[in-house]
Amino acid sequence: MLAFLSLAAVMFFCVVVLGSEPQIPMVFGCAIAAGIAMYLGFSWDEVLDGMFKGILDAMEAILILMCIGMLVGTWILSGTVPTLIYYGLSVISPQLFLPVAFLGTLLVGIVLGSWGAAGTIGIAFIGIAAALDIPLGMAAGAIIAGAYVSEIASPLTDGPVLCAAVAGVGVFDMCKKFLPIVAVVCLGCVGIYYFMGTTLGTGAMTEAGAAQVGDLLAALADSYHIGPVTLIPLVVMIVCIVVQVPAIPSFLLGVVLAMVEAALLQGADLSTVVEAANTGVVSTTGYPVLDELFSTGGIEEMLPTIAIVILVMAYVGILQHTGLMQSLIEPITSKLKSFASLAATTVASGAVFNILLPDQYPAIALSCKMYGDAFEGKRVRGDVWSNIVNSSAGITSVLVPWNTCSIYMVTILGVACIDYLPFALFCFLYPAAVALIAMLFGRRLGWVGKAPVGADDDGAGEALPAAAEQA
Repeated sequence: MLAFLSLAAVMFFCVVVLGSEPQIPMVFGCAIAAGIAMYLGFSWDEVLDGMFKGILDAMEAILILMCIGMLVGTWILSGTVPTLIYYGLSVISPQLFLPVAFLGTLLVGIVLGSWGAAGTIGIAFIGIAAALDIPLGMAAGAIIAGAYVSEIASPLTDGPVLCAAVAGVGVFDMCKKFLPIVAVVCLGCVGIYYFMGTTLGTGAMTEAGAAQVGDLLAALADSYHIGPVTLIPLVVMIVCIVVQVPAIPSFLLGVVLAMVEAALLQGADLSTVVEAANTGVVSTTGYPVLDELFSTGGIEEMLPTIAIVILVMAYVGILQHTGLMQSLIEPITSKLKSFASLAATTVASGAVFNILLPDQYPAIALSCKMYGDAFEGKRVRGDVWSNIVNSSAGITSVLVPWNTCSIYMVTILGVACIDYLPFALFCFLYPAAVALIAMLFGRRLGWVGKAPVGADDDGAGEALPAAAEQA
């Protein structure tokens, strides 16, 4: 418990008070955990071994993050991302702005991740909202909600990649498992946003709003070849997900297809294509808004994320290898006798971790390590319980004003957390939906495996078998 509270204190001070990135606080957290372990009698070699084992658990995630960096850069250069943005902006109106902003950032977020979507198309939507005289809190809430769908449903984003790696399941399998729930919640959000839009007035788009949208569409059409053919890499990626091609080969295939399209459709030379995958795109279209939107991607863009993943997993490895993790979770999990209570506690803990550890990654990793064995003991598959963990730990971070995710969104969009929070519907409706469905329908949906012969099996709320409890 001391190691956890120390990390929480250091993270809060450095991130909230000093405005630091979370990497250095995680270094301090690792040092504190190592010091406590050595004080309890563990040697440095044992502590180091724990760190290595923790990092090894995340090696596939690290490779996937590198692939995602390459994918983002090449998909921008090939016109895939610009085409998605173009089609989204083509159907915008004051009444449809909120649902279009939600769906538009959702689509871009699938490729660029939540931060990438907010920092690109999200900025454009905020500017359009201002021109349309739409309350910026509403606009930012819809943008953030759409962006954070990717943290649940996209295998291209770092949150699901980390969660799947720690849980020991395939990221495609994890993202597919809860897609029906994601779809239902998203449809609900679209309906609510549409209703909100009808309350904003029924007039036509203002002259300023129409001009801004028109300028952006013209800039996209002038700078890129826009058309369905540029979406081939995205379609191929979706097919790969459906037919269960492993993540890394799927990403690399998407990168190669985008490289070919960048050369053939957009006229990029070979060196530019390679650099887009390595260091990202440096957009020089001559349109400031596009150059701001599309100067991103590449492996180098992912290095800060890779660093935090390595440090988080090193910290978790120390706790797990030295028994500190067990002392933290035993008082909690020993009282959770049913799947329903375990699922509800896991969802609640994810939000609490995002409050105490103001960053998404330690919240995800710690939640997985704390509750994973308890779920496995109740015969819950990894692709199920990893989704339960991620339903809260992965997306409630943006609702906490001092969390790094919220700080980023406030900085990028220029809207205070308290203003956008009520309108970021997906970020609190989805965790609530997952918790409710798990408690009421877990067994009926096959989330809980059948008990061995002779053991109790009373459904979603069944008790843990005695042998598993002793383990």
